Amino acid sequence: MNRTNNYNLCQFEETDRVRRTDFNEDNAKIDGAVKAVDRRVDGLEASKADRTALAAVDSRVNGLEASKADKSALAAVDAKISRIVTGTYAGTGGSSGVRRISLPGRPKLVLIRTDYPSTSHHDEAIAITDICLCRCHTYHSLSVDPPTSGYALENNGFTVPADCDQNYENSTQHYLAII
Repeated sequence: MNRTNNYNLCQFEETDRVRRTDFNEDNAKIDGAVKAVDRRVDGLEASKADRTALAAVDSRVNGLEASKADKSALAAVDAKISRIVTGTYAGTGGSSGVRRISLPGRPKLVLIRTDYPSTSHHDEAIAITDICLCRCHTYHSLSVDPPTSGYALENNGFTVPADCDQNYENSTQHYLAII
């Protein structure tokens, strides 16, 4: 009897006696070889599934990076949008020095309205910019002047001088700032 080169299976010749055990041994060898092929195929399929999962993760990461880029672009646009900030502060009077008001950024314009504690004073509104100072009195006309010492826009707020109506002792100052 001859045998195959790869799996050593029986190859019967005319003169060979055929036995059932020869077939059983050959079948066991074939079954083992087929199972080994199945394992390799399963490994390839698992590898393909791993590659598919990896591609899905990669896609998500790329999406997050794009989202991060979108957030950066939104932040850049957001930085260019003006915001309105309002608030009040109490006047401290002339002896306290320059009054600093903190804001979340550099204002482009600040409007201040003064409420005096008594009715003997005129209400006044003032607008502060980098190039001019505008005053409007209740009983007076509007005046536009160059920025006066003490009135200033700063990186994180604004200042008013110590001895001005916007720092009048016990007065409430209402401001609106465009940042």
